[in-house]
Amino acid sequence: MLLIIAAVVPALIFLYIIYRSDRHREHPKFVLFMYVIGAISVLPAGLIEKCLLDLYTATPDPPTGFMATLVTAFFVAGITEETIKAIVFQRAVLHKRFFDEPYDGVVYAVAIGLGFATVENILYVLSDGLSTAFVRAFTAVPAHALFGVVMGSYFSKARFEGAPVWHAYIVPALLHGLYDTFALATGFWPNMLLVVYLMWLVRFAYVRGGRLLRIHDQTTTVASLS
Repeated sequence: MLLIIAAVVPALIFLYIIYRSDRHREHPKFVLFMYVIGAISVLPAGLIEKCLLDLYTATPDPPTGFMATLVTAFFVAGITEETIKAIVFQRAVLHKRFFDEPYDGVVYAVAIGLGFATVENILYVLSDGLSTAFVRAFTAVPAHALFGVVMGSYFSKARFEGAPVWHAYIVPALLHGLYDTFALATGFWPNMLLVVYLMWLVRFAYVRGGRLLRIHDQTTTVASLS
């Protein structure tokens, strides 16, 4: 039970932070529903990743070393997981009436991402123990939340500004792939690069999410003056 709690609590904390940052908070049942759907989406993502890994290892003379890390990070994990989450968002959120403000995209995308991260975290922690829970609480879990902030910001641009929706697929997948490249590599320098990258990712996501909050504030001010 302690392992389950250690695996679940970090994701719930980050979800609460994002939820509370919304000026006009969404109904909790919608946010919880997206969290649950994100958790369920681990199943198709895991099956696809297994098939891709089987295909990769079955190829004659597959690349090894750093090239294998890149393939796994970008083409197996990054693209698969972020595409699944983006499909969930597009099908369950993008054209719904409750998605009526730009920052809503961040809240729902983070809920989906953290639902995914929760199940993934449980699997890792049950396998590797409390030390893994501690490390992932400061790496993988916030990374999924940050990917969600970025994904949600691009979906909001697609809905409210007519931007291309494919940005919400490609950018988080690339960010995820780069994260996994550092996380899968071993040694002192990959670990240091992972820390620096997470710091940059926090800044990047903060800028994306902050822009949507400013749009909300400007819209509210105009509405109050009219």
